[in-house]
Amino acid sequence: MKSTAQAHVPARPVPPARPVPPEARLVPAPARSPRLSIYLIAAAAFAMELAVSGRYGYVRDELYFLAAGKHLAFGYVDQPTLTPLIARVSTALAGNALVGIRLVPALGLGVLAVVTAAISRLLGAGRTGQLLAALAAATCGEYIAAMHELTTTMPDFVFWAVLLLLVTRLLVSQDPRWWIAIGGCAGVASEAKWNIAFLAVSLGAGFLVTDARRLLRSRYLLVGCLLAAILAVPDVAWQAANGWPNLAVFRALQTQACHNRATYWPAQVLFTGLALTPVWLAGLVWSLRGPRASTARPAAIGCTIAITLQFVLGGKPYYPGGAYAFLLAAGCVPAGRWLAARRPLGRIRPATAAACVMLASAAAFAPVAVPVLPAAALRTVPLQKINYDLAESIGWTGQVALAAREYDALPARLRRHVTVLAGNYGEAGALDRYGPGYGLPQAFSGANSCWLWGPPPAADTAAIAINIDPALLRREFARVRLVATFRNGLGVSDDEQGAQIFLATGLRTSWAYTWPAFRDYS
Repeated sequence: MKSTAQAHVPARPVPPARPVPPEARLVPAPARSPRLSIYLIAAAAFAMELAVSGRYGYVRDELYFLAAGKHLAFGYVDQPTLTPLIARVSTALAGNALVGIRLVPALGLGVLAVVTAAISRLLGAGRTGQLLAALAAATCGEYIAAMHELTTTMPDFVFWAVLLLLVTRLLVSQDPRWWIAIGGCAGVASEAKWNIAFLAVSLGAGFLVTDARRLLRSRYLLVGCLLAAILAVPDVAWQAANGWPNLAVFRALQTQACHNRATYWPAQVLFTGLALTPVWLAGLVWSLRGPRASTARPAAIGCTIAITLQFVLGGKPYYPGGAYAFLLAAGCVPAGRWLAARRPLGRIRPATAAACVMLASAAAFAPVAVPVLPAAALRTVPLQKINYDLAESIGWTGQVALAAREYDALPARLRRHVTVLAGNYGEAGALDRYGPGYGLPQAFSGANSCWLWGPPPAADTAAIAINIDPALLRREFARVRLVATFRNGLGVSDDEQGAQIFLATGLRTSWAYTWPAFRDYS
């Protein structure tokens, strides 16, 4: 009789799971950060900026922001409130020292170095890659130039980089609570420059076209958006209450759109530097196509859209500069691994050689980015054709002194009824900064927010007018006479070289009636 029991058949052993090779991971666990070395690079960048911060003088925009800082408001015609606020705090702490107002910008270059290294670490860079990322940001010509002076570009670049760091952390961690920090960063950035909106929209598109769109279905995103909106309200409310003057500024900027497009792509190479262009291009390719970078791909797509969008809209070539913090960080991931795997060239490690190339590139671009050459050299080597601000930071005291000479030459009876008018906000800022030292009365201007700080006193029926259209003066005054022409004494070509100074007397009507004719939002 057959047994009904079935014979026991041993189960085939299941082979142990093979470990996932590192190259198959989307984003590897962040490597340990060489923090001390990164901080030393950031400190060196900060020190380099401070070393040249006292050369030449204030740039045009800095003089404007110094004056705006004395008229603190929730908004201004041509920018939000953060930069004038920084100028106000800087002067309160450091007085009128030129170095004092440039402490915060110099610190910004160090922050960019640290943030770029942090992004590279999240993307999987090892020690070599993180150090290269920090050095790349510290030697990027565009960053060196922007962090030399207090303008809206300085905080804008820093906030773009910080926002990209937070977005990368969100993508790597998949923790939607990071949306709150992202919203807070975007909201504060909107008080520095409206440019942050382009990055926010571009990053949103990057999320939508990738699998990361699932992170958009989170209540934390709503909280982040609400926080950003609340922080942006003061400037938006100010613009609405003042008839949206920023729209006139945008229209004026669009007159340069064709020129901006013609120079846009060469400038992306020149501004970042020849040594760093292969790095950010490698970062662009790696983050868009590399399997290990797929997690952070929405940020890469967002940076690509932001850079392209500024070209399409005719924005100035430096507008999307903050996006290169991510692209440089991404490029240093494969670059760092490749260099770490190479054999030394004699006694020189490949990574050391790459660092030397970055430093050499920065040194070659330094005369364009910051005032390392004597100011007189700009007469024969017009570097201001590339970096406009170089020549716009000389001659301001001489121009104010010339205006003061003409003012002092007037009869005492006439001087009591003379105001000082400036054609642009740089001249107005220079008169505000240096005029009291020369005994000049308060200056007024119709340029951008300066117009809101007028009109001149009703008792003033004459004016010393700097760089104002003589046709406008003749329409508003009975007599107009050219009394001086400004020369910077160095033969350097800039916007103030050849500026004319007029004496206008016999105001035809009242300032309350005439002042709207001087308004110039551009």
